[in-house]
Amino acid sequence: MRQRRRSMLASAVGNGLEWFDWNVAVVFSGALSAALFDPADPTSALLSLFALLGVGFLFRPLGGVLSGWLADRFGRRTVMVATMLTMSAASLSIALLPTFEQAGVLASVLLLVARLAQGLAHGAESTAGYAYIAEIAPRRRRGLWSSTLAMGVLVGSILASAMGFGLTSALGADAVAAWAWRIPFAVGAVLAIVALVLRVAMIESDVLRTAQAEGEVGPDASAPPSAEDRRDAVRAGVKVFGFVALISIAFYTWLTSASTLATAQHGMDPAAAFASSLVAQLVCVAVMPLLGALSDRVGRRPIALLFTVGFAVLTAPLTLLISDAPWTLLVAQSLALVLVAGGNGIYSALLSEQFRTRHRARGIGIANSLSVAIFGGTALYVNLWLSSIGASWLFIVYVSLVAVAASIAVWRMRETRGIDLRA
Repeated sequence: MRQRRRSMLASAVGNGLEWFDWNVAVVFSGALSAALFDPADPTSALLSLFALLGVGFLFRPLGGVLSGWLADRFGRRTVMVATMLTMSAASLSIALLPTFEQAGVLASVLLLVARLAQGLAHGAESTAGYAYIAEIAPRRRRGLWSSTLAMGVLVGSILASAMGFGLTSALGADAVAAWAWRIPFAVGAVLAIVALVLRVAMIESDVLRTAQAEGEVGPDASAPPSAEDRRDAVRAGVKVFGFVALISIAFYTWLTSASTLATAQHGMDPAAAFASSLVAQLVCVAVMPLLGALSDRVGRRPIALLFTVGFAVLTAPLTLLISDAPWTLLVAQSLALVLVAGGNGIYSALLSEQFRTRHRARGIGIANSLSVAIFGGTALYVNLWLSSIGASWLFIVYVSLVAVAASIAVWRMRETRGIDLRA
């Protein structure tokens, strides 16, 4: 059990640092757009940056599919070590990028290459990590253990927001735009090496090793899956796709970019927006393990429906509450992130429990990565673009409709609390 707990910690820490590296580009989007794009039109530069960041999501499905195949064949641990190396190298590359004034369009091209590498690593990490944490967790505490991975995601995002707040407050917006935006990417690259050392010592999943020994998965798999197995995996993948669609939009709208959007759309003071967002994210971290543990008692579906139905009902009032006053962001984001804590807290457990071992990593990789790429990768761009043309209300309608679809997907899922993942 001690080895499993250490592996859980290594998984959560590494996942958190990957999300830190992934999200600092969003937190520092204002500075990045000014440094790497033509600063003559700030709104156009920010839209261009969001579009480029969205392209990085296109490589997430590729990373997820490739990781799924590799993780089922050679092990979750091997893939999770490789993702840390890739993310560290990509983050260091961004820290060393030339500016638009120094290299012109080449600056944004180099950012694109680094972001594509991050997308590949991020998709791979999600696939292997979600399956891994669920498989090493005790059956009756799988929801709680899975919430630690989601907490790592939140802590990584909080570190990104905290660094944004700290650098902006200490150095000022001008210094951040001029040079200090490089600091978080350099820090992320160094911390990723620390996480890599922890991951090298992780154990492999007993569930996977048993399946490999029985010839169900791996290089020596005895037989391909039956047509019925494949149909079951496809049906599970469709439902996971619908659930993840809302998670992705909610995550990238309310967690990683709420302060940026409040500043761009409502003129909120950047430092105050960072501070309000940081407090809201701490609320989410505190609630997440409670909801993960609650799912071990009442089931996954009730907690998932709390998240999806809650967003269907509350998206409009929470969005319309935000103004240029920092307290409005604090209240709206805190309430939204309590709902997000429900969906993210059970994320790894719910997704892993939908698939049999032979399909688990690949099923999660395809359904999760495609949904994140389509909905999460476009959320920021669509939100800002609709706001720029005076149609912000359309984004509210869009999110509400996705929430209804996600609620239907969850309703069609079977209850999986405490099932044997070796089945």
